[in-house]
Amino acid sequence: MDLGIIGAGTAAVGLLDALAATEGTPGSITVFDGSSAVWRGRPYQPDVEAVRVNAPPALMSVRATDRAHYARWLQDRHEVARYLDEGLGQPLVPRSVYGEYLEQTAQTAIGRLRRNGWQVSMVNSRVVDFSRPGASDGRAVLHTANGGSHPVDRAVLSVGSGRPRDHYGLTGAPGYVNEPYPLADTIAGIPADARVAVIGSGLTAVDIAVALTTDNHTGPISLLSRSGVLPFVQQRPLPLAPQHLTPANGLRLAAAGVVHFHQLVELMRAELAELGQDFESFAAEIRATEQPVTRLRRQLTELDNPHQGRRLLTMAIRVLGPIVWPLLAEQDRSMLRSEYFRTISSLSSPMVPRNAKIVLRLLDSGQLRLRPSLGKIEARPGGGFTVHDDAEWHADVVFNAVNPPAYTTPQETEPLVSALLASGAAESAATGGLCVEPRTRRLLVADRPDPTWHALGNLAADSLFIATNPPGLAMEAAALAHHLMA
Repeated sequence: MDLGIIGAGTAAVGLLDALAATEGTPGSITVFDGSSAVWRGRPYQPDVEAVRVNAPPALMSVRATDRAHYARWLQDRHEVARYLDEGLGQPLVPRSVYGEYLEQTAQTAIGRLRRNGWQVSMVNSRVVDFSRPGASDGRAVLHTANGGSHPVDRAVLSVGSGRPRDHYGLTGAPGYVNEPYPLADTIAGIPADARVAVIGSGLTAVDIAVALTTDNHTGPISLLSRSGVLPFVQQRPLPLAPQHLTPANGLRLAAAGVVHFHQLVELMRAELAELGQDFESFAAEIRATEQPVTRLRRQLTELDNPHQGRRLLTMAIRVLGPIVWPLLAEQDRSMLRSEYFRTISSLSSPMVPRNAKIVLRLLDSGQLRLRPSLGKIEARPGGGFTVHDDAEWHADVVFNAVNPPAYTTPQETEPLVSALLASGAAESAATGGLCVEPRTRRLLVADRPDPTWHALGNLAADSLFIATNPPGLAMEAAALAHHLMA
């Protein structure tokens, strides 16, 4: 088999690691990526130390069969003790260190593949088109931006979600930052007293506020959004040994062909009953509408709360979500997307206590403000920006911290996806993304699988509507590796 992997981020690392552990006849693997951050993706480039990994080690392994893989890697690094988050009792290293983990995992997997007889190569150029020399043999030729042509039997789209989109047409305006990372570059040179506006109030916005204040910024910082909601605060991990919220039960439900949301609720209810803990109080907290600062302050007092509801739900979103979401009843999927998008996003990617404490301190001091009801932002002819929300006010610098939604085609991948759609190798889903066959990740057209193409991650229409995390990508990659080698 000649395999092409388009994109060299977290998903590709997980796929290479899984392929290296899967028995089968060796062939060739070519990885294509035109970025300067190979294996690291957007978030894990070298950056300021203030930008930390937003999850404890147990939730960051890229090896599906080994949740402790990343934690063991960290044990060999002497500087880890410097990055202990006291609220979690866990080390939260700079994201650039996690980038080193991804790089080393990829290189180790490539070395093992080569020892097993595989030919593995890297092409530092984007795939922009493809062709099929034969009508039905499944072979394809990948065409790169530098003029190269690479024949493959199978090709995997593992391209991530790309860079933020400029929804307000501010690109080119002095002081506008569309891509925040690496923050070491984008915050450099900003005057300490500058008025900074950040579009968004999620984890990227929190990163920006923390990095600025760590860099001794004294000017006002405003987080702009329509809702003004902050992420949940992550609780101190406890040993979780679920009896009901398990992958096996997720697969059992999925085997019936359709999954209903009430079945998942019953699994959570049974899990908490097993622990002797109350379901109704947990459900009330998840549904509660509090002022963001009130909720932030309360959750910082509950880091050690023994109730496991939120911890179990976060785990279920990451572990069960990818299994059951493709077969969840459409009315349930629509309900979760429309009514609980921010709640599920906040639970799946909560703030770590270290950052939550910094954010609360900035809010209490008045330096940081949450501004909901964002309407529009305009560049001013003389420099700076006018922001329209409940009032009209001015900012000197604007950061875009709104990550692309799930199913968004990265801008660099648009030519290739357009070619796939035009040639009939892919089909767009009504809800966004490309149609795929659940287990094999093969692209579907009119319910027929394409002989060449597969998709990993949020470009697939059956993926969760929130950004796929490393364990979720690792699970998808392991299943795909098994299919490819079979």
